[in-house]
Amino acid sequence: MDKLLVGFLILFCLGGSDEYTPQESAKYRLNDSSNIRLLDSLVERMMDCRQIPGLVIAVVDRNSEILRREYGYANIRRSRPMTEHTRHCVASLTKSFSSALLGKLLKDVGVMWDIPASKILPKSVRFPDDYVTEHVTIGDILSHRTGIESSFDELWFFDVHNQTELYRRIQLMPYGNTFRSEAHYNNIVYSLSGPIAEIVDEATQERRLSWEDLLETYILRPLGMSNTSFYHRRTEAEMFATPYGHVPDAEDLQPRPTELNIDMERGVQTIAPSIALCTTSSDIALWMKCLLSALADDGCETISREIVSSVTATQTLANRMFHSRIQRPFTPVSMDVHGYGLGWFTGTYRERRFLMHYGSIPGSYSMQILVPETDLGVFIAYNGALQTDPYTINSMIFTYILDLVLDNTPWITSPEYACNFLNSSDLSPPVLRPENSLRANFTAHHAATYVGTFSHPLLGDVRVRYEEPRLLIRYGCFEGELVGETGVPPSPSSGSAKFLALPTDETWLLLLYSVKVTFSSHVSSSSSSSSNRSVFTRLALPLLEQDMEFSRIEDDLHHDVTGKHLDDDDVDDDEKASPLQCPPDCVTLVRCQGVTVLLALVFVVTCLDFS
Repeated sequence: MDKLLVGFLILFCLGGSDEYTPQESAKYRLNDSSNIRLLDSLVERMMDCRQIPGLVIAVVDRNSEILRREYGYANIRRSRPMTEHTRHCVASLTKSFSSALLGKLLKDVGVMWDIPASKILPKSVRFPDDYVTEHVTIGDILSHRTGIESSFDELWFFDVHNQTELYRRIQLMPYGNTFRSEAHYNNIVYSLSGPIAEIVDEATQERRLSWEDLLETYILRPLGMSNTSFYHRRTEAEMFATPYGHVPDAEDLQPRPTELNIDMERGVQTIAPSIALCTTSSDIALWMKCLLSALADDGCETISREIVSSVTATQTLANRMFHSRIQRPFTPVSMDVHGYGLGWFTGTYRERRFLMHYGSIPGSYSMQILVPETDLGVFIAYNGALQTDPYTINSMIFTYILDLVLDNTPWITSPEYACNFLNSSDLSPPVLRPENSLRANFTAHHAATYVGTFSHPLLGDVRVRYEEPRLLIRYGCFEGELVGETGVPPSPSSGSAKFLALPTDETWLLLLYSVKVTFSSHVSSSSSSSSNRSVFTRLALPLLEQDMEFSRIEDDLHHDVTGKHLDDDDVDDDEKASPLQCPPDCVTLVRCQGVTVLLALVFVVTCLDFS
C-alpha cells in the first residue's frame, strides 16, 4: 500500500509542472496508429475533393518533433513525391522572421518598437501626410496600423516599380482609415522592415548586408535551417514544390491542376521581407521549437523570450485581415482570430490561445500555428487547390490535430464531412477561357485610335501597342491581347468600344478570369495643321478596389502605332476617313466620340491574396 501511495505521489508531482511542459498524452494520441489513420484519411479526402497535388504537416513541441506527414506530389508530371526536404515558398510566414530579426537588431542598439521610423529610413520614404511621416513607429509598420489602405499588391505582383520607386510612392497611397485607428494589411509597408534592419545593422557593424543575408546570419544559420532560401534566389527547381493553379480542360471545361510559371511573381524581391521565404517542413520545425522554447523558459539561444513575447503580443484588432469560415453557427465550434501582433495573428480555439500566420502566393499555401499553453507547433503547406481563400483548408487540418491533442471529439466528424464543408463554402472559382473566335484583326489605322501610353503617378504606366493584326495591352509584366468582348465589334452608336484582354501567357489564365477594357474620351489631335489623329485620352483602372484614372502621355499624341512621329504622309489616302465614320462592312473596333477607358481586372482563381 505504501509503495502504491509513493508511486501515486511521484506521478502527481510529475504532472504538476508549468503550463508549457509537453503533455506526453498528447504525443501518444498523435502517434497512436488509429489517430494517424484518421488524420491520413481526412487529409487524403480533402486533397482529392479540392485537387491538391501535395501537402505536408509537421507537429512539434519545444523539445522534439511529434509528427511529420507527407502526402502526394511536389511535381505531378515527374512523379516527384513530397518529402520533409521539399521547399515551400511560404509567403507571409516570412513576416514572423522579419519581426524577430528586427527585434534582435533593435535590442542590440538599445531601442525597440516605439522608435519613429523616420529616424532610420531615408527621407525619400514618406507617408501621405507630414504627421504620420514624423510619428509612425516601427511597431506601427509591423502591426499594419499606419492607416494606409490594404489593396496594393498589384504594384509588386505586376512588377511595375523597382523597390526604391515602390517605397517612394508610399506617400501617394490613400488612407483606408485614420492613423492607428484600425489595422489595414499592407505587404509593401510591412516590407520596410527590411531596409530598417539593413540600416540598423550597418550602424553597429560598419557593413551593409542585405535583408536576406542578415536573416541568414542572425536567424537561419544559428537555428540550423540549412534548407531555407528565398523566392528570388531559387536555383534548383527540383528542391521546390511546383506551384499549381487550376485551368479548365479544353475538352470538358473541368478545372485541372496546371503548373505555374515560377518566374511569374518576379516582383517578390521588391517586398522580400514580407513574403519571400522558402523553407521545408523539417526546417520550420526547428523554428517553431525555438519559439516555443523561448516562450516557455527563455530556452532558445537564437531569439530571447523578450523578443518573442513582444512580437506575439496583440497590438491591434484584426477584424479586417482574417475571416475564419470555422465560425458558429456554421460549425459546432469557432476558430476566432482576434488580433495582430508584429507579424503574428492572435486568436483562440476551444479557449486555447494560439499564434498564427498564413501564407499565400499563387500555387503555394501555408500556415504556422503555435499553441503555447499546450506546447504545440503545427506547420501545414500545400502546392495548389481549388479555393478562393488561402486558409480554410489549413485551418481545418489544424483544428483536427488540436482536437486530437486535447482529446476532444473533432468537429470534423468524417473525411466526407470535411469535403462537403469545403464544397458548400463557395471555394470553387469561376473559370473563363475566351474562345479564339472572339479575336479581331486590326488595321494600323483603326489601331492608332487606341495605341499609346497611359500614366498614373502611383500605379505607373499602361501601354497599348499594335503588332499586326493584334492590339496588345501591357501593365508591368502582364500582357494581354485585346479581343472582342462578345465576338461582335462595337458600333459607334454604342458610345464606347469594349474589349477583353486575353493574357498572352496562358499561366495568367490562372489569375485573371476577366480583363475588361472599355475605351472612350475620344479627342482629335494634330501634328500639323493638315493632319488629325483621333485618340482616347483616359483610362480608369480599378486595381485598388476603386477606379483609378490614367491619362495619356501628351507626347504620345504625335506618334504612330510603331512609336514614330506621325506625319500626314504616313497615312494612306484610303485611311483618311472621318474619325466618326465606319464603313458599312466594318468588322473591327472603331473610333468613337465620348470617353473613359476602363480596364477591369477581376482576380478569382488561385487566391490572389498575397499574404
